This record gives sequence, C-alpha cells and structure tokens, in this order.
Amino acid sequence: MIEGETQDRDGRRKRTRQAITDALIRLMSDHRYAAIRTTDLIQAADVGRSTFYEHFPSKTAVLEAVVEPILAPLALAGAGRGNTARLKVMLDHLWDRRALARHLFEPPLQTKLQRRLAAMIEAKAGVLHESSPSSSLVARGAAAGQLAMLQMWLAGEASCRSDDLANELVGVRRPWASDRV
Repeated sequence: MIEGETQDRDGRRKRTRQAITDALIRLMSDHRYAAIRTTDLIQAADVGRSTFYEHFPSKTAVLEAVVEPILAPLALAGAGRGNTARLKVMLDHLWDRRALARHLFEPPLQTKLQRRLAAMIEAKAGVLHESSPSSSLVARGAAAGQLAMLQMWLAGEASCRSDDLANELVGVRRPWASDRV
C-alpha cells in the first residue's frame, strides 16, 4: 500500500470513529445511556452496522472512548502522578457541559465509569509501584472518591473553583490532614 493511501485510510478511520463518538454524545444529551440502543447510535452516526463493529465492539466501547479524555487525568491523579493544569482543563470542560456530564453519574454509567477508572488507576500506579493484593481495592476506592467529588461538584452540592478541585484531586493540599503521628 502506498503511504498516501495509508494516511487517507487512517483519516477515514478517525473521521468514522469521531462520527460515532459524536453521535453518542448527541444522543446522550436527549436520552439516558440505558435507553440508547446500538441501532440508534449507528443511525445517528450515519454509518453501516458492519462499519460500526469494525470500529467498536459495543456501545460500551464507544462510551469508554468518549470518557477517556475525562478519565485519563483522573487516573494519573489517582496513581499519584496528577497534573493540576490538565485536571483543570478537564474540569472546566465538564463544567461547561454539566447538564450532559451529570448523566455520567447515573446508574448504570456510574458503575461502568468507576470500574474503568479503577482499572486505569491500577495500571498507572503499577508502573510506579509493584502491585500488591490491596492495589485493586485502593484503586477502586480512589476511583469512587474522585467520581463522588465530581458528581457533587457538578450537581452544585459542594461548590469550589475548578482549580481548587484540581488541587484536591491531585492531593496538593489536604486541610483535614495533619502531620502529627
């Protein structure tokens, strides 16, 4: 295959994946995730059934692709490698789309996101530290805590600036923690 053909094919692949993920975002602005069928997603993306399955094995895989940019900075923070600037950008993005983002914290999405985030935290933390029997539990707890903080913040139950929340998620300051042993 010629280099130009490969680039064109890669470009088409990116555009198709983008059309599918954009379709899920549009559908989720009007419907709950559980109410969206794969057929609805295929029609909204204006792709064929086989094309859809060439790019994604399921509706859940599309959701994971959509939330990956949200979960990646959270996973780094949960693994102790967070970047407050990157988290702030993500938080500002969520805040601007909070009506849609709130849907992410409703069952069954909340459980799916928490599992995915926990797996990402565990994988990123495993790069830094040797895995232990409790690493899965710690990653799940970190994921649950992060998502709970986001949910309360987006719902207006706990208010703060996005940069303050980013600092908390990274662990820059813990006002309730003391240095006393």
